[in-house]
Amino acid sequence: MPKRALMIGLDGATFTLLDHFIAKGEMPFLASMMDNGVRAILKSTRNPLTPPAWTSMVTGRSPEAHGIYDFMRPDFTEDGGVFLKINDNRDNHCESIWSIANRAGLRATSLNFFGHAPAPEVDGYLISGFVPWRHLRHGMYPKSLLDDVKQMEMFDYKMLGMDIGEEKKCIQGLNQGEQEPWIDLQNDRDKAWADLTCHMMKTDRTELTAVVLDGPDKMQHIFWRYLDPAYLDPDASEYDQQLADRCLDFYRRLDVNLKNMVEAAGPETDIVITSDHGFGPTTEVVYLNEWLARNGYLFWRDSAEADSNNQLTTEKFKDHLSMVDWKKTVAFAPTPSSNAIFVKRDNGSGYGIKDDEYLDFILKLKAELLAAVDPADGKPIFLGAETNKLRGTTFVEPCPDITVRLRDGGFVSILKSKEVVSQRLKAEGTHRPDGIFVAYGPSFRKGERLDDLNLLDVAPLLLTLLDVPVPRDMEGKVPTAAFAEATEVKTGAATVAATERKDDREGPSEEEREALMNQLKILGYMD
Repeated sequence: MPKRALMIGLDGATFTLLDHFIAKGEMPFLASMMDNGVRAILKSTRNPLTPPAWTSMVTGRSPEAHGIYDFMRPDFTEDGGVFLKINDNRDNHCESIWSIANRAGLRATSLNFFGHAPAPEVDGYLISGFVPWRHLRHGMYPKSLLDDVKQMEMFDYKMLGMDIGEEKKCIQGLNQGEQEPWIDLQNDRDKAWADLTCHMMKTDRTELTAVVLDGPDKMQHIFWRYLDPAYLDPDASEYDQQLADRCLDFYRRLDVNLKNMVEAAGPETDIVITSDHGFGPTTEVVYLNEWLARNGYLFWRDSAEADSNNQLTTEKFKDHLSMVDWKKTVAFAPTPSSNAIFVKRDNGSGYGIKDDEYLDFILKLKAELLAAVDPADGKPIFLGAETNKLRGTTFVEPCPDITVRLRDGGFVSILKSKEVVSQRLKAEGTHRPDGIFVAYGPSFRKGERLDDLNLLDVAPLLLTLLDVPVPRDMEGKVPTAAFAEATEVKTGAATVAATERKDDREGPSEEEREALMNQLKILGYMD
């Protein structure tokens, strides 16, 4: 029998919550998997964010290699202006494990991973995540797959896409009585992806199957204070207590989804469960562009108004871009999700920092960031400021010049503000570096806790499970301590460069662009 592997991605899953739910007996199947498998903390990318993290996980390469640092990337005009472009599959410079498995003669199924539209050709099946249901065919390969999915009994294929109308309800704010239907929507979407995964494994099994359930991330962003036991209020209203139980029920159903997929995969299949990052609370808002403005790096236009609602950005990114005087500005944060600062370089235009000034400039900026303190408590605002281009490695442009790490783990605001640091009225959920890794099946040890792993280790692990040589340019290491028996790790030729792959597909539609923007608002990157 050929070797088979099933990877289940749980977007944003964290042991902080899962261990709590398991201890309460709410997730018995996941508890059994951990008891009979291995687990470890899975360290995310430098900025623990969906696009770079999932892309790194399925390529085995860092963001500097594949070029996906964020949902969007800045571009520069000749007169010093800045505009943003949406990243998609064509901006990924590295080969995926689907393609590597195909070159080894194996087939692959990839479901609901970020950034796979326009859909690349695969020997197997692919449905991209972050695609509106009306444009699912654009994110599918083969395109005829949509017709097959529509024929499934008791299955609403629209649940595989993003319904802009439904998700706008969350963007506009969920009032009492509206939260439950929105939670039901996340349950329905995750169940749809799980049911489709089971169906495809039963009808036309490929050696590698991988799926992402993105419900946990959305639930935790919006309802963290109802999920984290540290924030549960014993004196909460009856409605809040009912809402907390509805949130808990989401994880009960998630456990059922896991059980169904693992059972459909069969006992001979190796199962790997991962998350792209972990989660935790955020209690304050840090206005990074305001800090840059106060320190002479960014200049606001006279028309720019200060935020008064603890927002991360404006309703539309173009509105934020119009607030900045780009000819005077030399350093800026283009999006809240990347926690990144970009430095404008003068390549002959007369705007920005000249090459021979860059090193001194970037070191000075980093030092000032690390020395910055909140006047309210005298404590540092930034716990880290990574200078991404001074690490001695190659990188794909546009690469952030500095990535900051906030003291509460949150995302920055890019708006003008009267204060650099503002406290939130209530704690919300945000990303953390520590994701989850659980491995279960015939190849793995039982009941073991491993040392921390890196998400770059997942791709070489999956290839090893399938007896495929690991390309020598993959950056992760196979966690051999997870295996029940000594396992040979084969090394093979380097991955295929993006320039060698065919790319003649049309770009995303306006609806797809709007859908992505709505997702950023739902996930807390825009308010």
